[in-house]
Amino acid sequence: MHSSEKTASKSDCKKQLEAQNMVVSVNASQAQIMGSVVVSLDEPEAQNGVVSVSVSASQAGTQNGISVNVYPCTGQTQNGVSVDDEDSSEVSLRCILNELREFRRDNKVQLSDIKQELKRTNDRLEEAEERIEETETTFQATSTLIKRLTQRQANLEARLIDQEGRARRDNLRIYGIPEEKEGSDMVDFLDNLLKSALAFPPDRELGIERAHRALVPKPSNPQAKPRSIVVKFGSYQTKEEVIRRAWQKKEVFCNDARFYVDHDFPPEVLKRRGEYAEAKKVLKEKRIKFQTPYLARMRVFYDDGTRLYQDATEATRDMVSRGFSVSVVKSPNTTDQEEIALLSTWQMAGRRRERGGDQESGAADGCIQFKKTARSQYKEKLQKFRK
Repeated sequence: MHSSEKTASKSDCKKQLEAQNMVVSVNASQAQIMGSVVVSLDEPEAQNGVVSVSVSASQAGTQNGISVNVYPCTGQTQNGVSVDDEDSSEVSLRCILNELREFRRDNKVQLSDIKQELKRTNDRLEEAEERIEETETTFQATSTLIKRLTQRQANLEARLIDQEGRARRDNLRIYGIPEEKEGSDMVDFLDNLLKSALAFPPDRELGIERAHRALVPKPSNPQAKPRSIVVKFGSYQTKEEVIRRAWQKKEVFCNDARFYVDHDFPPEVLKRRGEYAEAKKVLKEKRIKFQTPYLARMRVFYDDGTRLYQDATEATRDMVSRGFSVSVVKSPNTTDQEEIALLSTWQMAGRRRERGGDQESGAADGCIQFKKTARSQYKEKLQKFRK
């Protein structure tokens, strides 16, 4: 702590106090003196060689245990302590300038820390952009591969179904024959049944090679629908003749049980053909003629012309537009097609290096201009303060 004083009288005052063997003690608990301080001495009284002094400190902070030496000074006095206004103002201005310099040093340190943090952030962003770009490239390659493999899988499935269908061309299925009606010899039973029900000559050889029930569990309930029978003919022409005779006769019976004859389709084809069930029912009610050609198509003979549908979804949509009361069948492949279509919606953003470079150069120019403006404003304010 500094007290304002005159140099000429300082040594005399000090000698006088030393001669009296007095130690001046200031009790300024919770006070930290910064800059210039005005000390007032209120009629100090010496007790055991110690003089108590009260201190008034502008810009006081928190600091314990302050000990000062006080020397009575000549000149203008206030409450026993001399004060020089001009020297006090000079000291105050010097302290303010020191504080401003310290403030500038702190700002420089903080700006340096900010620059380092920005540099680390830019490095992390650069690394993130590189990894995102690599991920996007991998994603695009994977999407293209998935679409290609999905299309290849669909083609292979179609070819496999076609091959299975061709292998079943010599087969037919018979529906409605009661369980255990065939006895112990299925081939002999069917040979006699088809000849009698479809009016084949008795000496005609049908050439049935194999025959068996569908490979599903036998129904435990006697009233349940019986399993179908798969029949393998040695000749495709014979199999077609059997189906043609059955369809021409329309109703064929095994004793009192009516049975139906149809082609032996692969399971996938049967599932797709089964999707026409509601449409067929409505067309029968309206007495509209239709056909279901292989693989799973449907030909309808409307009054205004013939229409061939490739799947049940197309058929039901057109029938709804014509005023028929049917539900639109959703294609089982729709979900896969929608998911594949989503793979094509992603657009690569990239790193935009050129634009990013322009932005970085523009930011650097702006930072330099800001520093120049701030420095000039700082100098102007300092000059005004000094005036």
